[in-house]
Amino acid sequence: MRMNATPIRTLLALVSIAAVATGCVTAKPTETEAGSATAAAPAPAVSMAPAVVAAVAKPDDWCDRYPDSFECEDASAKATTSDDWCARYPDSFVCQEEVAAGQTSTEDWCSRYPDSFVCKAEAPVPAISAYVVQAGDHLWGISSQPKVYGDPYQWPLLFKRNRADIMDADLIYPGQMIQIEREMSDAQIQEAIDHARSRGAWVLGVVEGSDLRYLQAAGSTDAANATAEQAAAMIAQAGADLKAAKAAKGEWRILDSATGGSAVPISKALKAAQKLLDEGDAAEAYRLAQRVSESAQLGVAQSAEQASAAPSYN
Repeated sequence: MRMNATPIRTLLALVSIAAVATGCVTAKPTETEAGSATAAAPAPAVSMAPAVVAAVAKPDDWCDRYPDSFECEDASAKATTSDDWCARYPDSFVCQEEVAAGQTSTEDWCSRYPDSFVCKAEAPVPAISAYVVQAGDHLWGISSQPKVYGDPYQWPLLFKRNRADIMDADLIYPGQMIQIEREMSDAQIQEAIDHARSRGAWVLGVVEGSDLRYLQAAGSTDAANATAEQAAAMIAQAGADLKAAKAAKGEWRILDSATGGSAVPISKALKAAQKLLDEGDAAEAYRLAQRVSESAQLGVAQSAEQASAAPSYN
């Protein structure tokens, strides 16, 4: 019996195709198989940071070739690596601070910057020859003013010069004219300072005994150290004071060994002082002329008090 081969071949071809298809498909794992599977490791992250590059060492002559580099400027400002820094950069704050502190790094600073506050000298205060007393003034404060003496401890010089108008050094009045003596030796100034420092307590309206002792000692010192020029100036001052005393009818008489020990008018004593100066005795001429000046000033003050005095009835 003969079988038809075509259907059989067709069946065998279908079986072969099914077998091939079955071998190429991966079966889906069961839940148990999936749970025991190892999780895949994540991919390594890619680093995006730039690579670190070591700085290239600068040559030794870097600042010579590039002096304006910020590294060179810092080094010059802090460590002074460049000796001519201020010559090249005079406006640098480093150079200005050095000059302000007295550490001038360039000798020609003031020639280049004459308007700098460092170079400007303090303007001297012009001295005055007389001062009008204001309300609240005292000799201590007047003497401390730069236009007078600039030192409060020199107030006894004002008291001595204006003895005719100031009876008590602690009591002066507004409107008084204070004459300021200028031609003084170091010894005279120091004598005044020593008295001011050791004077002690004061009593208003009372002439302290220490002030009177100072006046006596100062007069002797002035006379002993007087030069011919100073004696001539004192005689001229005494002559002006004598003229004022005569005008006020306050000319006194004085006793002095230089006039023979008898009481004579101060005009005659002044002539005796001029004669002593002509003979070369400057110290004695100064002493006597000083006495004439003081007496004339006291005579003027006394005449003024008597003229303004009101009558009193007892």
